[in-house]
Amino acid sequence: MKLKILPPTLRQKKRYIALKLYAENEVSKEECIQILWNSAINTFGEIESSMINLWLIDFQEVDNPNRYEYNIIVRCNRGYEKKAVMGFYTISNFRKNQMTVHSLSTSGTIQSLRDKF
Repeated sequence: MKLKILPPTLRQKKRYIALKLYAENEVSKEECIQILWNSAINTFGEIESSMINLWLIDFQEVDNPNRYEYNIIVRCNRGYEKKAVMGFYTISNFRKNQMTVHSLSTSGTIQSLRDKF
């Protein structure tokens, strides 16, 4: 027996956030996931972080001769976008790698974020 898919009216709404990550040293995709989740957990705790429901959608390196720069798209639940961005702003270093995160935009679809940036 096949499981039924939830109709769109019962699914949780999602929002997508475009971020820029600047770092002194190279960062892998797995480290980026750890960085984002650790910032949310340290800022809000485990229960509130699970309500935010962060998910890394896209991770691309940008050519920059001065430092490592990455374009990131993150998914979160609707209504928690501001909390997610607030958690990202607390990122300053990870394993002795100085870094900073800038939020570019928030959108309801991935395509509109990619069109903007």
